[in-house]
Amino acid sequence: MACFDSPFCERFAPVKIVSCFSIASAVFFSLALGQAQAGPWLFKTDTKKSKIDFKLKIDLGVTSETDSDSTNIEGTMVAELTPDSPPTETIHITEMDARPTKKSIRLNYKFGPFGILGNAKFTMKNMRIMLVPADAGEAVELDDEGNFTQEGNIPTLAGVAAYDVNVVGVKQKDEFDLGNPEDIPEGNEPEPFTIVGELTWDGDVPVLQFSFDIEQEIENEEFEGITATFTADGTIVARGERMVGPPLLAIAPAGDGQLRLAWKAGDYVLEAAAEPTFAEPETIDLADGQTAYVAKPSGDQPHRFFRLRSR
Repeated sequence: MACFDSPFCERFAPVKIVSCFSIASAVFFSLALGQAQAGPWLFKTDTKKSKIDFKLKIDLGVTSETDSDSTNIEGTMVAELTPDSPPTETIHITEMDARPTKKSIRLNYKFGPFGILGNAKFTMKNMRIMLVPADAGEAVELDDEGNFTQEGNIPTLAGVAAYDVNVVGVKQKDEFDLGNPEDIPEGNEPEPFTIVGELTWDGDVPVLQFSFDIEQEIENEEFEGITATFTADGTIVARGERMVGPPLLAIAPAGDGQLRLAWKAGDYVLEAAAEPTFAEPETIDLADGQTAYVAKPSGDQPHRFFRLRSR
């Protein structure tokens, strides 16, 4: 990876996109290593052709009910194509950000004849299904028709889920943040899912079509005797555009647990977040022509992740 100039290289270690620090002044960083002849492509979802079906089955033991809802999907994916022009031999989907166009998914239940055993309501707001590079499966080969299967992808979920359950022996109303691990009961972490897709070329533009199926059984001590099974079946169609190399963000300790971030002059946006998924990024205001920033740790946010991107 090339540095900006010699004096700069002597003082800073260039890193791509993400770095984090702690109040113990430990600095962690990683370099994204490119493959020979590989090229990153940004795929933008065709919202009209992309869809996701949500389904939640609630089993009381003596009876069960299922409700579902569907919505179109908007979002982006990042994939490494090798080579990055046809005929492509391998593909590696490293990132995904799928967002339902319907902001609220509402599911309603009545148990037993005329709801004699009770009822329940579930609402999911501002849901996002994400895949980050650290949780993506391995690169896979394409067959002669461009078909592929990428396994072992662990999703990251974001959004707020609210429930109101009133059935025999259980009456509970609450909400939890899907993006907060502390809100998710132990043992209910997302299971890996498989991407089954096809890559074709429309001239010099890659077209990506794939489906995915996320299934999760939800257990909670508060709902003893109740089993809930959540599934999300998605189909995505997206067209690619070649990504330019990411801007380089250089980091170095600045004393007192602080970090100095520096970058080559350009029209950039600097963002910070408490989680590496950048589900809720904070934009740091930069003055025109600014090329450095000192990050200060705080007690309530001992870890911070940073990324620099072009406007």
